[in-house]
Amino acid sequence: MEGANKYYSVVTDTGNNMMAALLAAGKKLSITEIAVGDGGGAYYQPDPEMISLKNELWRGPIDSCEISSSSDNILVAKGIIPGEVGGFTIREMAIFAGSGEMIAIANTPSTPKVNIVDGIINEMSLAIEIALLNGSVINLLVDPHIVTATKADIEMVKNEIYIALEERANIVVAHENIPIDERKPHTFYLVVTGAGGETGSETIKASPNMGLKIVERGKSNGIN
Repeated sequence: MEGANKYYSVVTDTGNNMMAALLAAGKKLSITEIAVGDGGGAYYQPDPEMISLKNELWRGPIDSCEISSSSDNILVAKGIIPGEVGGFTIREMAIFAGSGEMIAIANTPSTPKVNIVDGIINEMSLAIEIALLNGSVINLLVDPHIVTATKADIEMVKNEIYIALEERANIVVAHENIPIDERKPHTFYLVVTGAGGETGSETIKASPNMGLKIVERGKSNGIN
């Protein structure tokens, strides 16, 4: 039975050979993509001789790639399957070099990936850990032009913006002091001194980087 078997990842023979050659040449191996498949519809144990997934169904950029804090030879690669992708069951996962070769492969518990057609928008985070003979041969630079944000990330940013807006302090510019009992909360009151009236002039300057907004101006001699 599937539940009685272990789930694990292996570095492929291709991956080991590439890393050995690059290590000897003083170069690094770039890991750029992560993919999933349904294993052809059944559980199986990954073999180092494999060069591809049994039945690949999705491939995308690696979102992050780092050496594990628990071991210098454990690589952790992560990716995100978008919500609109799905309608299949994940049973296998792999990571690929920038040149296209499959570096490592893993089997996984049967995990449904639904899509928007099913009435559910379900992003899925992926993570694969592989044991390397030498972690220093892996290039951990992720393409800086690829930025992936989950729905949770977006909601967090939205909440931070709302909080910032609620706490924003407004500015009232007037030509005389505003009585304390007439002042509004979260508001700075500035009094303009100097020439005024029809022949006078006044200048108010504010840096655009202050993040402040003038929402109200007082009046002097009937002139705004």
